[in-house]
Amino acid sequence: MTGSFGAPGGVRFTFTITSGKVTGMAAVNGTTSHALTLPSTATFAVGTGTVTETLTGTSATEVIKYSVVAGTSQYLVSQETTTIAAPTTSNGHGGTNGYSFTLTGGAVTGMSQTMTMGTHTSTHATPIVPAMTFSTSGGAITETVVQGNAVETIKYVQPTAGGLYAVAAHSSTFIPVGSATTALSVNEYDRAKFTVAGGAVTAAQHIGPTGTATTYTADSHTSFKALAAGFVEAIHTFGTHTSYEVFYAGASANGVYTEVAHGSGTTVDLVGLQAQLAQIPSAIGALL
Repeated sequence: MTGSFGAPGGVRFTFTITSGKVTGMAAVNGTTSHALTLPSTATFAVGTGTVTETLTGTSATEVIKYSVVAGTSQYLVSQETTTIAAPTTSNGHGGTNGYSFTLTGGAVTGMSQTMTMGTHTSTHATPIVPAMTFSTSGGAITETVVQGNAVETIKYVQPTAGGLYAVAAHSSTFIPVGSATTALSVNEYDRAKFTVAGGAVTAAQHIGPTGTATTYTADSHTSFKALAAGFVEAIHTFGTHTSYEVFYAGASANGVYTEVAHGSGTTVDLVGLQAQLAQIPSAIGALL
């Protein structure tokens, strides 16, 4: 029963609430409504403009928060959290699947994943994207990153002292688009540097996964426009089709811009996009 909160085309829901209790639920697709069966393991809590569903299983508990869409009686998923009852590095097939972290001065500077099956073991580095943060507490490590319009949080714990880490919980908090006509969609693997002079973009470089900068050579298909301090729009034209990407550089991004939105045409609702960016945790938003 999931959807993308605030994203265009996100699944919407309606609830039948009787005496403060959920007695019915339906999925809405345009003008069509489809009744859903309430799971026998689900409990619901009704709040002001919210409905929270808790699904309790033998191996995990999932909590789904639905928030009302302003001016309607419909709801979108605003947060999903899955908590593992007994975190383990066992893959269920006689092997293991876990994570290791490199800590320098108490900060996570590296991460890898190790998988074992029979006599075969493989370990590979897990990329740490520029706007990913980590925190440590009580032996647990929590990773936070923004993808699309969601703030993703993953908690890792060690089932066995000194061993590999396992996922203990995963939470997604969706940033609503609200009344904005440009939806937030962060792509941390699409980064660039721009030289802006006199309100115009005079040079552009693409930043690769390893941080290598490649100078972009201007052509008739792509142009750049400075929208405001820290915002640059890339406009792509092929025949009669025009699309755009919006790049943003946060306060601590060292001049590196990250794609935060894209769409058809050239019109960008900058005010609406800025309102969505403001809902990203400040420690991550500054790094974008």
